[in-house]
Amino acid sequence: MKKLFFLCFAILSVHADIGVKEAWEDVCSHSDTIKIADDDIKSAKLKVESAKSMYLPSISLSASYTHLSEPVNVDTSDISKFLATLPVPIPFANQIDLTKQDVFLADLNLLWPLYTGGKIDAAQDIYAARIDETKAKKEMKEDIEFIKFIKYYYGVVVSKSLLQTRRQALRALTLHYQNAKKLKDEAQIANIELLHSKVKLDSAKIEYTDAKHKLEIAQSALFSITHTKELPSSKLFVNSNLKDEEYYKSETKRNYPALKIIDAKTMQSNSLIKIKESGWLPKVAAYGNYNLYRDDSLLMETLPKWFAGVMIKIDLLKRADRSQEIEIAKLLNAKIKHTKSQAIEGLKLLVEKTYKQMLSSYEEFNALSSSLSLARENYRLRELSFNEGLSTSVELVDAEMFLMGAKTKRLNAAYNFVKKVSQLCVLSGDRDMFFEIADNSQGIKDEK
Repeated sequence: MKKLFFLCFAILSVHADIGVKEAWEDVCSHSDTIKIADDDIKSAKLKVESAKSMYLPSISLSASYTHLSEPVNVDTSDISKFLATLPVPIPFANQIDLTKQDVFLADLNLLWPLYTGGKIDAAQDIYAARIDETKAKKEMKEDIEFIKFIKYYYGVVVSKSLLQTRRQALRALTLHYQNAKKLKDEAQIANIELLHSKVKLDSAKIEYTDAKHKLEIAQSALFSITHTKELPSSKLFVNSNLKDEEYYKSETKRNYPALKIIDAKTMQSNSLIKIKESGWLPKVAAYGNYNLYRDDSLLMETLPKWFAGVMIKIDLLKRADRSQEIEIAKLLNAKIKHTKSQAIEGLKLLVEKTYKQMLSSYEEFNALSSSLSLARENYRLRELSFNEGLSTSVELVDAEMFLMGAKTKRLNAAYNFVKKVSQLCVLSGDRDMFFEIADNSQGIKDEK
């Protein structure tokens, strides 16, 4: 029965853990921020599809009812009098009604732009560039989510390890306090040393509880973005076989989404210049009209059933200064180009800073590995000396604190290394590279 219980527990434990890559996929599938970005891309694509119809004719149906103050007529009294004087009088009305007092009309109208000076093409280019812009913005939002995710995911890993360290310290100090009580009972140590070990034990209990709460908070933060209750299975890692600094700089210049946004803005500003310049060019359009319904008055019967033609329009004078508008658009274009140059320089410095911080964390981790070995040996010797009455309680507790501090610093160094690697991958526009580095690195084992 016990074997069955432990087997079930082991199976549940396997299902309760999740690797860093799988956890990130959960974030992507549940993130409202990313879903909003997807909707923005769909909206931009629909606008491009809508813009394709700009060169198609517009057809409209119009109907009107007009009430005149009086019918339109022609006075024919003179003709009527003349015809009455003929040898054979011809009767003729004194007036002829051209229209009725109520006029009804229904027409089908067509307007087809044939040439707009490049304005329509430029507008379509703007909509197309906005797709690139929204895609780059989505990448930036995903990058922000990724950095946050790595912080939360490995935050749980390091918090769990730190809790284990605090638990080991608490266990060691508890054992030390029990040994100190025995030695005190045997009058081998002074009461003050027992009190000192009791104070350190109480402090270790507080630190253990604090570490436990921090782990719970870290887990809640991770669960909130993955929308699962699965705990991390991937370990902290360090790796010395990374690309050189220049590689990350060149990849950042080529792939960073903020630069893609600026490129999309540049394309839009180029098209805006074309739109402003089109104001100097003529506009050509075809037009037509087909009468669907009209009343049976004489004037309406004389009008044609349909008509069609071509018109050209040239704006000779407008209230807006077209030359100034073109100059403003060109200044905006130049501003965007300067912004990109400035952004590239800033990104180079950021990559350099992040890369050096990553190296510092790696070097710190390696340096603390030797410190950890020293701390372990120091604690072992102090413990033997204390049990033989050759070392004080203070010295043993200090050795334990030194060991715990070395473990904590080493874990934090590895945590900082992982965060800096994730930032470099994001700057390079290649988040998958982080998972490749993690897979090809040796995970850091939990401290014993």
